[in-house]
Amino acid sequence: MTGTTVTGILFDFDGVISSLMGRIGWPYLWALKKAKPNIKRELVVETMEQTLKQILTGEKVSPLYALMKFLEITNVRTLSNFQRLKFLVYGGVLYYKSKMNIVPLPQANETLEKLATQYKMGLVTSAERNVIDRALKKIPSLRDFDVIITRDDCNHAKPHPESILKGVKGLGLKSSECLYIGDLPTDIVAAQRAKVRMVSVLGEFGPIYGEKIAEYNPTYTIPLLKDLPELLLKINGY
Repeated sequence: MTGTTVTGILFDFDGVISSLMGRIGWPYLWALKKAKPNIKRELVVETMEQTLKQILTGEKVSPLYALMKFLEITNVRTLSNFQRLKFLVYGGVLYYKSKMNIVPLPQANETLEKLATQYKMGLVTSAERNVIDRALKKIPSLRDFDVIITRDDCNHAKPHPESILKGVKGLGLKSSECLYIGDLPTDIVAAQRAKVRMVSVLGEFGPIYGEKIAEYNPTYTIPLLKDLPELLLKINGY
């Protein structure tokens, strides 16, 4: 598999093309600070690391999935039950206010436009279809993608490989011919299960999660999406 030329690229959305902090990260952190204003930075980092691990545990998509995950996430060490409740309420309100906040990452649109001249491309994301419909207006290059797979198109969430396999099929390619670009452990595990090579984009959380991400053994790692064209040249032997 590692020696096959890459002809198709599948991208995650949040944290790769669009800012994860803008839609999810800042609501999470603000809610945590609202619940416990004097919380220490070390505990914030610990909580975010635990959140990554907890996100890995569920694969079924259901209306209650997000709520169940958030209830797990609010179980933060040193928070009282009342503070947990405040975290849950503030987090829910801030998340739904920010969920349509599309902030393209630096040079994301330019990078996608450049790659589109050489590769088949698709989007495979855990975001809802209405979020991506909004993103199409902010990131024009997404309109030229050959396939778009959202949470609404799948019965299972990552790390189940369903969405990536649908993306591969939508490109009309083999798994060995594709590369999946993501940022979370769920992306790495899903790509491994789909037998697709994986590029982990460290992005906004690189300083915090760099070592943790490495533990999941992505095929390749890059700092930002703009570094992908150079990596592809090396992978394809140019």
